[in-house]
Parts: sequence; C-alpha cells; structure tokens
Amino acid sequence: MLSAPDTVSLSGPLAFRAFARAFAQFDNFDRFVAGLQSAVERTTAFETAKIALHRNVVETADQFQQGALALPLTNDGVELGTLQIPVDGRRRLFGAEDLHLLAGLADFLSAVLTQAQRAQDSVRGRELLRLLLNQAPVGIAAYGLDHRPIVANESALRWLGEAKVPFADLEAGGDSFHLRADGKLVYGEARRITDLPGGAWVIVLHDLTGEQAKLMDGLQREVYRARAEARGCGVALIEVADARNSALRRLPALRTALQEHELVGPYDAHRVGVVLAAGGLNLRARLRNLRHYFADLPEVRLGYAELGRDGKTPSELLHAALRRHGSFDHMLRPAVLVHDENPAVADTLAMVLGRDFRVEKSSSAARTVELLQGEFFEGFVAELESRSGPDGREWVRRARQLQPGIRPFLTTIQNAPHSVPPDEALVIEKPFNVAALTELVRSRLR
Repeated sequence: MLSAPDTVSLSGPLAFRAFARAFAQFDNFDRFVAGLQSAVERTTAFETAKIALHRNVVETADQFQQGALALPLTNDGVELGTLQIPVDGRRRLFGAEDLHLLAGLADFLSAVLTQAQRAQDSVRGRELLRLLLNQAPVGIAAYGLDHRPIVANESALRWLGEAKVPFADLEAGGDSFHLRADGKLVYGEARRITDLPGGAWVIVLHDLTGEQAKLMDGLQREVYRARAEARGCGVALIEVADARNSALRRLPALRTALQEHELVGPYDAHRVGVVLAAGGLNLRARLRNLRHYFADLPEVRLGYAELGRDGKTPSELLHAALRRHGSFDHMLRPAVLVHDENPAVADTLAMVLGRDFRVEKSSSAARTVELLQGEFFEGFVAELESRSGPDGREWVRRARQLQPGIRPFLTTIQNAPHSVPPDEALVIEKPFNVAALTELVRSRLR
C-alpha cells in the first residue's frame, strides 16, 4: 500500500465524479463494477485497490494474495467478493484510521454491489422473461395501471407499436378488442391484475390474419363449387356496433350452427363473415336463424348477397354485401309483395300487414315483375280475378318461378268453395277480416 499521511482521505471531487460515473451504469452490473474499480483506482489512497467479485473468482487461492490486505464484501449474509489492496513494494503498517476507512469503504461497496446485483438480476429477469415470452405463439404484454409498459414480447411490441391498446374501453368494462397493425388483423384479450402492488394490465394478442385468409379462400372455393353444382350460395357480413361486444366474440357459437359447405370467420376487426350453402328465401331463413346468437346485443347490422342475383364472383358478392346493409332485423324482416290493380285495395292490405311485415305495393304488371326480380319476398298477394292481364294463378306461377319458396295468397270476391288447390295458394275472401287476415299471413310466413 502507498505511503499515506496520518489521516487518509479520498480526493473528494475526483473520487465522487468517478463514483457518479459508476452509478450512471447502475443497471448494467458489469459496467457498474468496472466503474467502481475505476473510482477506487483514481483515489489517492487506493490506486492499486481492486474489487474481486466472488462469482468471477475461479480459484480460491487467488482471492488472498500474500502481503495484500483483503476485506470481505458481504451484505445480509451473502458473500459478494473481496476488496483487495496489495502492496507496491513500499511498506507501512496499517493504522487504525486506515482500517476504519477500509471498513467503511467495504461496507459502502457491499451495499452498492448488492443493489447493483439486484438491479442486474431485475434486468436479467426481464430479459429472460422477454426471451421466454418470445417463444409464445401469441403477443404478450404487461402494462401498469397508469398505462406505462412493463414488459412485452416482440410480437406485442411490433403490433402495439402501430396501434394502441384501447384502455378507455377496457376501463369501461370491456375485456377484448380488435386492431389493425403491421398489415394484420389482431385480436386482444385484457385482464386487470389487482393482487399485485400497484396493479397491472396483462394483454394477450392473437393474429387472426390466418383465419381471415381462410375465410376468403373458403368463400372462393364454395362460390365456384356452388356454380359447378348449380346450387345456392350466399355471403353475409355481421357487425356489432358495441366495441366491447364485438361480433368476433360470437365466432365459436356461430360455428356450431354451420352445415356442410358453410364457414364463418373474421372479415375485419369489426365484422364476421359467413358463407352459407343457401340462396333466395332459404338464405334469408338461414340468416334469420343466426339472429339469436346476437339477441342480447343492440345495433347488430347485416349485409348479405346471393350468388347469381348479386354477382358471380367472390369479390362481386362481397361488394354487394358491403353496399346493401342495414339493421339485422330490418334487413331480414319478412317481406310481402301486394299486386292489385286497385290501388285502394293495395293500400288497405299494406296498412293491415305493415305492422308485422315489410310491404311493397304494385298496381302494374311491369312493376311487379321488376320487384320480384330485384328483391326478396316471403309472401306474395294477388287478385284471383284480374280485370286485365294475367289472373292470380298465373301471377303465382311467375312469382314461384322467380322466387322459389315464396308463399302466395290470392284475394277474391267469390265465396267458398274455390277452384284453387290449397297447396297452390291460400285464398282470402273480401271483405277482409283484419285479425284473421293478419294471423293467417303471420302463420305462413313466420
């Protein structure tokens, strides 16, 4: 050890600046220890002092060199290493003040090394946790209740770097969300942790892009299959306005309702796409059966299209479904077409049936054909006796040809019995009994 005056002191400004540089690297244990080593070496009293950490000592003999002073560095019973002060050829006895200074320095180093080791272990733990999280097939992230990030794997960092977690919706009671990020459709589940100090949010993210692609591929396959087999096919897009109860949350339940050659999947972050092996009125009936899967949700919207009527390719059907959409209940409300040459009679029927059905009126043959070709109708009402043009039975034949499955009704001034078989059409006598008429049509169309 170097010769020193009776009272040994650190070179204040120089030593503290060296220690400050060491503490600047507190989160990097190796650099922190190197900084401490440099700080000790820069002091006037300990130019040859060295810090030897226990974990870096290979052989026990190296810990205690002959002729050198070694002080153990311990904290809370844990051995950290030694502070070694070798002689440099000049000899001087250690005085009480030297030992007091050395003991104080050893205590100080033990305390700061313990904190540095804890910091390093914390950093290493986070890095190890991130490494483990990166092995997961989903994105995982943790946030404080103040929305500050704690840890996340690479997938979560990539997706949440472009789109933000909707904490406002989550704090309002939601537990899931969807977002577009990195060109992908991502679904997120969130859980609030309250049994930790300060609390936290844990977010799990799943890439739905593969399922979305599967839906698009399936749509293309089923459209061309239906064309080859000359059978019905339709596509529907279902959306729920409530962001906390997305339509995508109903995917598992919807899958249980599918039949052969039918599929369902995420169309985008807000809508579910459904491909059904049905057309015409059967398509509307199939969609109506799906309504109860959303019965507890308000503002459910629907857009749908039928192969042939609305297009021949998947893209044409999707464009039609996006273009023609509205309230689920309104889009699938049973519709009735009333054809009567007397506008007053058509108005009366529309007023009577309008409480339960969507009613379209027509007093001309051209308009009736146009409506049958362009819209869906569950029911069709016409006069049995016509003053001009086709009679009621001919209109029934045309309506069934344009819309197979339509339920026909014929009005007449005749008294029973009638010449129309019941399996051809139901005959309604004039003047109308409003209650009986409504119940009859309702029983046939519901």
